[in-house]
Amino acid sequence: MSRFGIPGRVNRRRRLSTYVICASIAALLTARSALAEEPAASADASASEPKATPDENPTAGYIPGYRRAVGLGLSPMAPMGPAVPGLVTEPFSASDDESDWQFNFKGYMSASMRTSENTRDIAFVGQELSTFHGPPRTPDSYGMFGGTNTTPGSWVELNFEYGNSIVTSHVKLTTFKPSSATGFTESNSQNFVNEAYLTFKVPPLGALNVNWTVGAFRNAYGGLGQYGLGQYNAAIIGEPFGVGETLSLSYNLSDTYALYVEHGIMGRLTKTPNGALPSNEYSASSSALPSSWVNHAHVGLSIKGAVPLVMGLHYLNNFSADERDQRDDPQTYWIDESKRPDAHLTVVGADVRMLDNHLGNFGLAVSHADAKNDELLTGMVYFGSFTGDQAAQRYFGPRSGGTGSMNIIGGEYNLSWGKLIRYPEEFWGEGPDLITSVFATAASVKSTDPDFDNVEMFKFGTEVTYRFVPWVGISGRYDHVSPNSRDTEQNFDVISPKLIFKSNWNSHEQVTLSYTRWFYGSHTHAQFPNDYTRHDLDNQMFAIHFGMWW
Repeated sequence: MSRFGIPGRVNRRRRLSTYVICASIAALLTARSALAEEPAASADASASEPKATPDENPTAGYIPGYRRAVGLGLSPMAPMGPAVPGLVTEPFSASDDESDWQFNFKGYMSASMRTSENTRDIAFVGQELSTFHGPPRTPDSYGMFGGTNTTPGSWVELNFEYGNSIVTSHVKLTTFKPSSATGFTESNSQNFVNEAYLTFKVPPLGALNVNWTVGAFRNAYGGLGQYGLGQYNAAIIGEPFGVGETLSLSYNLSDTYALYVEHGIMGRLTKTPNGALPSNEYSASSSALPSSWVNHAHVGLSIKGAVPLVMGLHYLNNFSADERDQRDDPQTYWIDESKRPDAHLTVVGADVRMLDNHLGNFGLAVSHADAKNDELLTGMVYFGSFTGDQAAQRYFGPRSGGTGSMNIIGGEYNLSWGKLIRYPEEFWGEGPDLITSVFATAASVKSTDPDFDNVEMFKFGTEVTYRFVPWVGISGRYDHVSPNSRDTEQNFDVISPKLIFKSNWNSHEQVTLSYTRWFYGSHTHAQFPNDYTRHDLDNQMFAIHFGMWW
């Protein structure tokens, strides 16, 4: 018996196992020696055969797509993600049969140092009479009807693309405040990975072209500018965003005409956990908000030629069908949230655009919106408002709960006189030029909030820019804003002269020095969430702004 009472035959089994292992190792060593001492004739016979290229990288398993070494775990460089449905993925960075895969890096960045100036009512000992505020205390802010975008704010967008002629991946990193300029109340400015999606381009099927976008992204309809939303930086029809897809079809009716059809479904699916306290900055973080969806469809016609035109009809429906919004807020005594119907915002619209040519660039868009409990919704930017709550606070009124209707019309026309005068000779900006712009937007509101019912609003402006040498130009702008037809004392005017600097006629950067002056009415005030009263508002602003695109 052994020390622990185990029969002695166990020790004999252990010794037998040891003998087997030693015999196996000896056999392997003998086989290796025999292979090394093969007859020379065998070596000569195999000399003409191609030899396998040795693996020159002893740690190949640590390179994605080069997993030749056997290891016990994944390479630390391998992306950590779930398996794709169907298990059809190739190893990361593995080679393929296509040869036209390319990587592109595009982007835009701008930043503005803007400070508004005013005077104190009373200056005590040790205080200056003048005051300077940053960010500016003016009614000009993105998304508000009083916003004119006279001096743009900051925006950085880095777009990374990788793909071929059929499929391309896009990742966009964005922020409206570079980190070093971010205040403690603006941490949400760091959008980081704001969009990540794939675009598929099906090879042409005769006259039919098919494009499919899938992932997290946004669309914009009713923009008035050539490449953007226009001078007032707000889409007249709407901007659905979230996770989903958009399928676009175009059919060439002839060499001149083409028909377009587009449909998409988007989901804004982030749901704040029940019981979480809402943020003071964005009500989208409220746990009472349901998940939201956007269903949108479009049809259009394009006309090619010396004066290209694009016309479109649009339908967008932002809605929710989520039973989790069942709590009454005692602070909103005029609404019983526990019995509120499902929310929706339905927008129908039309637009026509004359794309940039010798006659200029022109855009005109109209829309009609019908809202029910719109303040619950997210997933679609409507007339500059990121959430339904913002739209309710600014246009339908806080007591409406986001129920009402709205009509909007906007137009913009930009003309390069250098291009017009030189026509039919082509002019691409390599020389002196005078550029004029006119733009206007008007809206009317019907609301269940009596303070916002039957309100009409409009604004218009003009800008003239003259570039006389490659590196400098001068510009001047004027805007008139009437935010409430029921109180014309809220009207105000804005003037803004500017100096523009560039390194050459068509270089991709610009530095602007500007001065802006507001002339307020006695009841002028800012809109939600910047509820500055007439007494709080500053009437002049100094700014330096830079922008670059590539």
